[in-house]
Amino acid sequence: MKPVPQTFRALLLCVLGLCMPVCGEAADYAYITNQGAHTVSIVDLQQLKVVNTIVVGKAPVGVAVDNRNQVVYVSNVEGHSLSVIDMQRQQISNTIALPIAPVGLTVSKTGDQLYVADWYHDHILVVAANSGQVLAQIQVGRAPGGMQLAQDDATLYVANRDSNDVSVIDTRSRKESHRIKVGQHPFGLSLSPDGKQLFVVNVYSNAISVIDTATHKVVSTLAVGEHPYCATTDSSGQYLYVTNTGEDSVTVIALASQKVMRKIRVPGTPEGIAYDAARQQVLVASWMDNVLAVIDGQRLVLRPSIEVGSQPRAFGQFIGSVP
Repeated sequence: MKPVPQTFRALLLCVLGLCMPVCGEAADYAYITNQGAHTVSIVDLQQLKVVNTIVVGKAPVGVAVDNRNQVVYVSNVEGHSLSVIDMQRQQISNTIALPIAPVGLTVSKTGDQLYVADWYHDHILVVAANSGQVLAQIQVGRAPGGMQLAQDDATLYVANRDSNDVSVIDTRSRKESHRIKVGQHPFGLSLSPDGKQLFVVNVYSNAISVIDTATHKVVSTLAVGEHPYCATTDSSGQYLYVTNTGEDSVTVIALASQKVMRKIRVPGTPEGIAYDAARQQVLVASWMDNVLAVIDGQRLVLRPSIEVGSQPRAFGQFIGSVP
């Protein structure tokens, strides 16, 4: 029997709906952690539908995408582990056991190191991505949650919920260099596209602390809705979008004027949020209603939602691209 020509095989896979990067242009996906279902929903952002559901560890919350190495990391808070998803195959490729209950996590730009927040013991684990070996422990404030790496990977910012501050970590020395006081119960973090400002979501203050990353000073405080959770900017840094879990809304702030542009009603208990630059839309994981809400980033109106798994959290940077 003659071998099937590669061009025909690629076409056949596309027709059958089985291709990822085999044919066509790069595809963008949202990786949504479903804490109640112990799964990750993979949402095709072009089609706006779930194309795969992967079983991970117990009670997944955090997510970090390594586009360079085509890997997604998921923190399983009750499973005391990280699930590693191969983006090309949409399958679990590894499970990294940890001595902690991981929540927040992020990955270095090179993909060789993971930073994992130890919620109960007030430190950050530095984990080798390939081996899963714990390379270091960095002491931070109480109940660390959200994390953001600077664009040069030299600085890691950590929101410490119960000490009401943000740790600034030198990733080379693996030591805390500064501690910045912010509002009450900081949780989510977002960095401006130019890296000059850090946005800290203060859950109990109903406000955003804006930190100048050059001076490590809070330069302004922006009022938002009830019990905000996470934030993201658009790709140009024009708008800041903030999820408000206590009132089922997203606050849209014009950063130039630091004024609230609009509050958009979304499905119940919005938590994780990300900006899809290719389609200029905002994606919001709604924990209570088990959907991924979609907001038109230009018109600032709600589009039809996408059903995902039970209790979606999507805490972290959850959009990835498969070439």
